[in-house]
Amino acid sequence: MSQVTIYLDEDTLQAVRAAAARAHISVSKWFAQFAEAEKASLSADRHKFWQEIDALRGPDPATEDRLLDYLTNPRCRDADLGVDARRISFDD
Repeated sequence: MSQVTIYLDEDTLQAVRAAAARAHISVSKWFAQFAEAEKASLSADRHKFWQEIDALRGPDPATEDRLLDYLTNPRCRDADLGVDARRISFDD
């Protein structure tokens, strides 16, 4: 477990001690819980961000599968891009 040194003015320290006392925990535990709550909040924000991005993709859940097929299966591309033109030999 890591240790952290922080510097607080006296008024802030008194507020922290009061908050820790109300919660019946140590000042160290109070700060640890504060940090854990911030970490959870950031994680929730990140999760919400990705949910919004997924919502922008549209209602079709098969879109991702079609994109993967397009990248991995050359035959799938023929339907979209057509067939290559006949190659002409430079030897003729």
